[in-house]
Amino acid sequence: MQSQEIQQSKKKTASLDWNKWDVIYLVLPTICIFLISFGGLSYLCGRFSPYLIYFLVCPTYPMIGLFIIYCLVAGIVRLFRCWRKSTRRRKVALFAEIIIPLVSIALFVASLFVPEDSHLNRPPFKSFACGFKDRVRSKGGIESIRDLLRTFRKPDEREIAPRIPYEEWPKSLKALNPKTVFLCEDKNGTGYIMARWGGGFLPWGLIIGTQNIDIPPSDSEYRLLLEPGVYIWVGMY
Repeated sequence: MQSQEIQQSKKKTASLDWNKWDVIYLVLPTICIFLISFGGLSYLCGRFSPYLIYFLVCPTYPMIGLFIIYCLVAGIVRLFRCWRKSTRRRKVALFAEIIIPLVSIALFVASLFVPEDSHLNRPPFKSFACGFKDRVRSKGGIESIRDLLRTFRKPDEREIAPRIPYEEWPKSLKALNPKTVFLCEDKNGTGYIMARWGGGFLPWGLIIGTQNIDIPPSDSEYRLLLEPGVYIWVGMY
C-alpha cells in the first residue's frame, strides 16, 4: 500500500512538473506574441499609464526577445529528448512549443518588410498612440481645453510659443497631466493648443485646435486623428 501511494505521489509530482514546463514553454510565449507582435504592451501603457513606456516597453522588448529565443532552443532540445517516451498528446504539445516561438520570430522579421503606411505595420509607437487616444477619449473635456484658444494672441516673430500656466488648465487637461502646454499657431496663423508629455527619444503630445486647423505631414512624428482639429502625435526617434 505504501509503495502504491509513493508511486501515485510521484506520478502527481511528475504531472505537476509537466504543467509547469507547459506554462513556461507554451503559454508564456503565446502571451509574448500578444504583448510584443500585436503591440498589446505598448497599447496598455498608452491607455492606462503612459510613462510606463519608459520602464516597461523599452527594457522589456529585448528581454522578451531573448526569452522567445530561449524557448525555441529549449523546445527543440526537449523534442529530441522526450520524443520516444512521449504520448501522442505530449508530442503535439512539444511541436507547439517550437512552433509558437517560430511564429513570434517570423512576425518580427515580417514586420521589417511591411510598408510603413500599411495597417499591418504595428511598431510600438503606433500601438502606444492608439492606447493614448483611448485615454484622451476616456477623460473627455476636449471642448473645455479648446476654450483656452480664446486667450490666443499671435506671438511676435522673435517670441516663442507662450506657455499656459497650470492654474489656467481645465480639469480635463489636469487629469491628463501633461508636462507642458503651449499656445501655438500653424502656418496659416490659426491658433492651437499643444500639450506635451515625455522627452528624449520618445516624446508625445496632443494637438487641439479648430476643425479647420492644418495638419501637415511629418517624417519624424506619427500622427493619429482623434476628431476634426484634434490629433495625437508620437515622436519616431
